[in-house]
Amino acid sequence: MNKGPSKSRHLVDPEILSAVDQFPTVDLTDEILHSSRESHAKVLQQIDVTEDYPVSFEQLVVPSSFDGPDIRIEMIKPLRPKYDKMPFYYSIHGGGMVSGSAAGDRTSLAALAAEHGLCCAAVDYRLAPEHVQPSQLQDCYSGLKWCVEHADELRIDATRIAIGGSSAGAGLAAGLALYIRDQQEFDIHHLRLRNPMLDDRTAVTPEHPYAGEFFWTKGSNYFGWESVLGHEPGQDEVSEYYVPARASSLSGLPPTYISIGSIDLFIDEALRFAKQLAYDGVPVELHVYPGYHHMSPMFPQAHYAQEGARTSEHALLKALGLR
Repeated sequence: MNKGPSKSRHLVDPEILSAVDQFPTVDLTDEILHSSRESHAKVLQQIDVTEDYPVSFEQLVVPSSFDGPDIRIEMIKPLRPKYDKMPFYYSIHGGGMVSGSAAGDRTSLAALAAEHGLCCAAVDYRLAPEHVQPSQLQDCYSGLKWCVEHADELRIDATRIAIGGSSAGAGLAAGLALYIRDQQEFDIHHLRLRNPMLDDRTAVTPEHPYAGEFFWTKGSNYFGWESVLGHEPGQDEVSEYYVPARASSLSGLPPTYISIGSIDLFIDEALRFAKQLAYDGVPVELHVYPGYHHMSPMFPQAHYAQEGARTSEHALLKALGLR
């Protein structure tokens, strides 16, 4: 837990300040991880989006493309489709690559499907430290590849595919986008990165004077990266598919949306990634929200949270030719 006087409390947006007092910041450890997984699972399992949205919900089990175990996907579709073939959004959940599940994205995906007629899917990839990379990359790629290969029966428009996520899910989405670019088996048309976890080296560089004090700390970041890489973060010769910030070039990626809070631990790596995208000729939209920390999604009614929801949705729909 952070000790001593706060270095950045005065910078927190007042609309989301209450989280700082309600949820004490504790560095992630093995002991905390297992209890956190259990509590989150109990809450998420109870979410039934079909009660609140005009959507269908289906859990699919699909084969791995890498001789790994089968992969579970949650598929959400509008009950009243707007298109003969639906634009497709593939979501990768957050949780530091050590926790979370596809169920965490159900509500947001159901809203997207109901309002805009998208077919949405969320993948349950294997978690670290029980499984290290390339397990996560292989699961995410296999799930998406299966959906593309079964586009006709799923009524998916394979010319309108977006992938994205938040936090660790965003980092996995960026790595997946690089892998898709290089494999050339199919195309994606938008990359959506919110509060993205992109660079393992953040865990071993000097502390930022203001960012990363609350919720997802440098200590938690070290734990997450060490767990998923299977070794200490910051070492040489780590694949760009696992750590997207390591990519020598981002050219060939689809139009990309990035949002980040100014006191989020990931602020510097998000800014560098956006700069590299622009340098490599990739259309990039970047939003930095003042005083926002890593738990800002808890406050959907806050001004900048609403602004982030509006701009990310607009970028998604525009990239898919729906705006």
